[in-house]
Amino acid sequence: MDVNSLNMDSNPQSEKKNKNGQAPFKLWLEFEETSPWNDLENDFANIAVDTLDGRNYGINVWTYKFLESSTKQDKENGENLDGLYQTPPDLFVKELTRGCIEKTIADLLGKGNLEEQLNTSIFGLKYLEPYWGALEMEEKNIQALMHELKLELPENHLLQKENADLIARKTNNDDIVLELENGNIVVVHLTWKSKIDGYPTTTIYKDKIDFWNKEMKTDIIEFKE
Repeated sequence: MDVNSLNMDSNPQSEKKNKNGQAPFKLWLEFEETSPWNDLENDFANIAVDTLDGRNYGINVWTYKFLESSTKQDKENGENLDGLYQTPPDLFVKELTRGCIEKTIADLLGKGNLEEQLNTSIFGLKYLEPYWGALEMEEKNIQALMHELKLELPENHLLQKENADLIARKTNNDDIVLELENGNIVVVHLTWKSKIDGYPTTTIYKDKIDFWNKEMKTDIIEFKE
C-alpha cells in the first residue's frame, strides 16, 4: 500500500491526533472509507499510521477469525497448496474497529518503532518541511532537476551507472533526494554551476529507514525550531 497516495483528510477521524506519550500518531482506516463491512471480527483491511515526524506506515491487518476463513477459502479454491500455508499479514487484531486498532498501535509504539515491532516493508516517508515530495512537484521541475544533476555529475560518479528516481528535494537548500533500484537513498547537493572538483557532494543511505534516522529526522526537527 502506497501510504503517500492516500487522502488522509477524507475522514475527520483520520486527522485525530492520538496521544501516546512522546509518540503521537494519526490513523487512517480503510474500513472507515468504504462500507458496509459485514463482520468486523472476520475480515482484513489496510491501515496507515502517520507518526507526524516524517514516517508513514502502510499496514495490512487481519482479524484472528479471518485467518481461519482465508485457510478455508484456500482449501476450496486450491490456493496455497490447498491451505497448507498462509502468507501472513503485517498485523493481527481481534476486530476491525478504531478503538481496537488505536490501542494496538499505541501499545506497539510504546515498545519501539513500528518497523522494528512489525517489519521493515511497512515503512514509508512523509515529506514534511523542509522536504518537498516529488508527487507534489510538476513534471517539468523534476525534469529540470534531473537534467542539472546530469550536467554536474563527473564521469566517474556512482550515479552515472545507476537508474535513479527523484523522490524529494529540500526547500531550504539545493539538496535532492534520489532512490536507486536497490533501495539505496542518495542525497545530492547541486551547485547549479559547471563541473567542480569534489562536487556535487553525495551521501548514500542503505534505505529509507537509514535515511530518516541519519538525516531526515534531524532536518525536520531543526526546521521546526
